[in-house]
Amino acid sequence: MPIKQAAQELNVGLTLLKKRCRVLGIPRWPHRKVKSLETLIKNVQEIGKETGQDEDQTRNVVEKLQQTKKMIEQRPDAKLDDRTMMLRQACFKENYKRRRLLAIER
Repeated sequence: MPIKQAAQELNVGLTLLKKRCRVLGIPRWPHRKVKSLETLIKNVQEIGKETGQDEDQTRNVVEKLQQTKKMIEQRPDAKLDDRTMMLRQACFKENYKRRRLLAIER
């Protein structure tokens, strides 16, 4: 959940929540990272179905991404590994190509 929503639900100000998080060792709120991983999981599943990739391979990648998501939820300061970053960039590129093709067809 976004940090503003968390602050509202806890009935505290945004600044106070940020200060408390930093005291507890959470330098950044992990919502965007978690949301990015959720989108990446969805994209990998869609691309796997469209391209007809091996289901086992797609399932393995999705499982690794879900493990990474759980790790981020437990340790918000953890960084994404290089493979996840490369996969995310490849998905961004694939989505860009799709949008471009749709724009050309119109």
